[in-house]
Amino acid sequence: MGVTAPKTVAASGGRFSLRDDGEIPDVLQVTYEYPGFVMSYETCLLNGHGVGGRTPGMKYYNAKDIEDRPNGMAYYGTNGALYADRIGYEIYPEPKRPGSSAQPIERTQMNTTDATREHAANFIECVRSRRMPNAEVEIGHRSTTVAHLGNIAFKTGKKLHWNAETEEFTDDGDASKLLARQARKPWDMI
Repeated sequence: MGVTAPKTVAASGGRFSLRDDGEIPDVLQVTYEYPGFVMSYETCLLNGHGVGGRTPGMKYYNAKDIEDRPNGMAYYGTNGALYADRIGYEIYPEPKRPGSSAQPIERTQMNTTDATREHAANFIECVRSRRMPNAEVEIGHRSTTVAHLGNIAFKTGKKLHWNAETEEFTDDGDASKLLARQARKPWDMI
């Protein structure tokens, strides 16, 4: 999307079904405000239907039967929707609107193999060789920051304002304390 970080983040949700010692909610809705657009993230861990539809002949990551689609992400845009997991994707075009001259995108799908082992092997190889990994570190940092900000907004119950330059919340010192934790010995030397 051509941006590095959101300006604000707010979250709500809770643990409504899972009864264990975990802290992550089983239902979560996070709203990120970026310059020029808003992104909404939501998750619901209450059943195995995941992002929804199934296409005959497609394989789905960790699916246990034909109605199961437990993992994946859905992106909804103005031209269609993209459903993806570790082993494939499907694009569902937005129906052509009457009177519109815009050409709809094509319905597309693809399956591949799970690349988790290859990613792990590339990481280990790069640690040993000091080469740059296939996935750029800065992109990984920016991507995981978004998830961390959503978790902190959920934990604090507040709408938070983020300064991407200083990597601090501009209006909440308590929220900024949740950006890191005190390392235990002997890893506390940094």
